[in-house]
Amino acid sequence: MQHAGVKLKEAAVLFFIQVLSYTIWCINFRAVADAQYHTAALSDFMIASIQFFVIRRIAHGQDHLHQWAGYALGSVAGSYLGIWISATFLGG
Repeated sequence: MQHAGVKLKEAAVLFFIQVLSYTIWCINFRAVADAQYHTAALSDFMIASIQFFVIRRIAHGQDHLHQWAGYALGSVAGSYLGIWISATFLGG
């Protein structure tokens, strides 16, 4: 049985990974819409790499509730951040 500190750490790690991932997704969508091939290719590579490690982490984890919470909430925060970054720096 994991104690609360380990559970919260696992949730926080997945939260920040998902913030990064969804931020990159939003940048990727804008790059594809604007036909920015190199930016789209680089962001695709980054997304695939991040998701590979997320899958491995979740598959080996014990506490699915905290993992889910960190993963889902990080996705929401990452979308907001990614939309702002892509609109601010890539135009739109």
